[in-house]
Amino acid sequence: MTAEEFKQGVIDSLIRVAERFGVPVVLLGVMIWLGREAAITLHGSLIKPVVESHVQFLETTSETLREISAVQGQQATTLQELAHGHRELREQVKTVISRPVELRPQN
Repeated sequence: MTAEEFKQGVIDSLIRVAERFGVPVVLLGVMIWLGREAAITLHGSLIKPVVESHVQFLETTSETLREISAVQGQQATTLQELAHGHRELREQVKTVISRPVELRPQN
């Protein structure tokens, strides 16, 4: 069977299917087949790279959020230490203010 005979056989088969089911059904079948081919092509060339880059973005964002959380923990510890030091200074100032001041005699 040559390529020309094969092509003629496919055309004859399509004509018989079109006669049996009708032209609209055959056109619908062709459109579904073309849609399937387009979906396969888009999946490989567009959707798969977009999904991979989105997953990479989410991993990077997750890592960044972990780092931010660690920094915020350190910041909270530092602020607690500052608050403790501020309270100590305030208590020292209160004791200095509440002590009577001794005046030195002038010569």
